Formats: sequence, C-alpha cells, structure tokens
Amino acid sequence: MAGTTLNLAAPSGKITQKIDVKNPIYNFALSKDRKLLVTVSADTATGGNLYLLNLQTHAQARLTNGHLYFKTKDLDKDETEVYDDPQFSPDGLSLVFAIHTDNPGDGNDAINDSGPIAVMNLRTRKVRVLKSTENIGGEGLCFANTPKWSPDGKWILFNCESGAFITDVAGTTIRELKLGTEANTIAYATSWVGNSCVLTVRNIEVQPDNKESDEILLFNPHTSKSGSPATLFSSPKWAVSGLIEASESVFIHRSDSGISIETNEMTWSFPEIQREFKERLSWRASAAHIIGGWHPLSIPQECK
Repeated sequence: MAGTTLNLAAPSGKITQKIDVKNPIYNFALSKDRKLLVTVSADTATGGNLYLLNLQTHAQARLTNGHLYFKTKDLDKDETEVYDDPQFSPDGLSLVFAIHTDNPGDGNDAINDSGPIAVMNLRTRKVRVLKSTENIGGEGLCFANTPKWSPDGKWILFNCESGAFITDVAGTTIRELKLGTEANTIAYATSWVGNSCVLTVRNIEVQPDNKESDEILLFNPHTSKSGSPATLFSSPKWAVSGLIEASESVFIHRSDSGISIETNEMTWSFPEIQREFKERLSWRASAAHIIGGWHPLSIPQECK
C-alpha cells in the first residue's frame, strides 16, 4: 500500500493490478479471488471503521459504525471504538477483525486499547464477538490483534500483548500457545502452516554482545514443540528478523525504518508514515499482506 494506491504484485515483482482507494487507509484485506477489498479508514492512531469495496462493480459499503462492542457508558469522553486487522475467511463469506478503543487524551498502549476479536457474516452483516477472546487468562480483555484463519476455516490464531492464542470460530474455546521461554519471554505468532502448525517469532539475545534479535520457528500446538522452519523457504529468508507474514515466495518484515517486502527477485522498502490524529502524532508502516500460503508439498506432514 503506497499513498492511496493499492498495488497487487506477483512474486516476480510485476504489478498485476492497481486499486485507487481514494483516501488514505490504515489497513486492508483482499479476498483470495481478488473480487472484494476491505479497508480500515485512517480515523485514529489505532484503527478506524471498515469499508467493503466490490472491485468488479466498484460499489462501496460501510460495514461498521463504531458501536459493535463497547457501550457508550463504558467509554471515556473522547474515547472511541475502532477496528483493525481484517482478514477474509478461506471461503470468502466471513471477515474476522480486531476491536480496539482509542483515547487521544492518554498515551495509547496495548492495555488501554484492549478489545476482543469479532467475526462478521458478509452476507447478513451480522457480527459475532468471540466470547473466548473477552477473558484472556482470567484477566479480561487483551489487545487482541492480527487474527488469522486456519486454512480449513475452523480456527483463528491471534496475538495479545501477553502472547499468542488459538480460538475456535464459534468462540467457545481458547488455547494459549507457549511460545516463549523463561529466558526469552517475548514471542508472537505470524501465520498458519497447514492446519496444525504456526510460524512464530521469538526474541533472543545474541552472544557475545547481548544484542537482541529475532528467531523464527515452526511451532506445533499439539506437541508444544518448536523447530527450524528452513524447509519451508526456497531461500534462507527465515533468518531475517521482524517477520510479519511469509510464504514460499514472499517475505514481509518490519525494521527500524519501516517495512520491507522481499521476493526471490526483488525487494520493496516502505518508510514509516507520520500522521496526526487530534494533535497526537502516530507512526505506522504501510500495510502489506500476502494472498496465499504454502505449497502442499512443502508443508511438513505433522502440520497438515
């Protein structure tokens, strides 16, 4: 995403389609058939409302109104309910997204802006808040973010400030993924590999200088064991830190200067964008997402 133009590119780097979204957006999701686009309006520093654009008819519809979960009496005077991290279900009929709050009067952080995960039926526009994401570890709401559907559409992977979790689509059960270690507690999940494994990132200290880096691992929730993901990639990109999303041919990662999209043939680099929301500055890298995943033959048997 650059400016108000969404570029669709093949791994070769060739731009296959350009979509003019008219106004700056905070985030987006594109259906796998490339017929529908959901955008997050750049309303606040933590998200905005969701809009559905039909790329064939160019018809646009607003999907949210800022009142899906939090009641007005539960919000502070200047606080608003906003949305982020949309993703289409594998069948394209539903949309999962995160609900946050935004308070321009206070320093925004993960705890203040906590909220649950919700699923919208795109035919009926009915929204279900997943009850399993309303009480994380008995501590109430977390800053639930980056929800990802499993390829079979049965599970949703998401992150909180306290770790990564998997919930069923009905929102009745939840499981915490034990990704970190006693020595390296900071860890998060980035994507599914098959229906049974997760690609994760864990913060580590590199000796002898004690510098911090990221270690990318393939995690099996059934055995709680992690291993090298090197067999998934056609080149050693898995060694690059700051992973956000990855597939066999595309690798998206965040650095101190912004976000980079790497393929086997070229690299795009996008700097952080500075925006002002009600006298408060916010920096955010351009949104970038991968459509597709891993070739079936490259997925380890334990992950299928």
